Amino acid sequence: MSRENAELVQKAVAALNEAYAEDDVAPWRRHVERHVDPEAVLDAGADAFTEGHWRGQDGAIGFVANQMEVLKEMWLRLDELIELDQDRFVVAITFGGKARHTSIPVELHPFHAFRLRDGRVLEWRIFRKRDEALEALGPAE
Repeated sequence: MSRENAELVQKAVAALNEAYAEDDVAPWRRHVERHVDPEAVLDAGADAFTEGHWRGQDGAIGFVANQMEVLKEMWLRLDELIELDQDRFVVAITFGGKARHTSIPVELHPFHAFRLRDGRVLEWRIFRKRDEALEALGPAE
C-alpha cells in the first residue's frame, strides 16, 4: 500500500471527524480544496445515505454538508483500505450519528471507491457491497 494513499485517507477521515465534531463543514472544505480535483465526480447512488451525483470541489463539500443537515453527533471510522494501484483504491468505513430531528441512531458500513489523478480525487463512488466497489474500479494491475 502506498504511503501517499494511506495518508490521503487518514487526512480525509480526520477532516470529516473534525467537521462532524464542530458541526461545521470548514475543516472538510480545507481538505477538499487541497485533495480533490476541481473536475471530480462523486456518485452517491441509491445505496448511499445521501444519494445523488455531485460535481467538483463544491459537490464534495455539498455532499458532506447535506449529511450534516440530516444527522448530528456524526462520526466516521476507517475500517480498511484496499489499494488496487497507486491511483485506485477502496475504503471501507463505518459511519454513524443520530437523525437530527428524531435522535434515532444511524450506523452504516459503505465502501467508497476512489480514482485519483495527479494525487487528487477525481472519481468517488459509494457502494453498499465491497465486491461492487472493487468491480467499479476494474481489475487490479
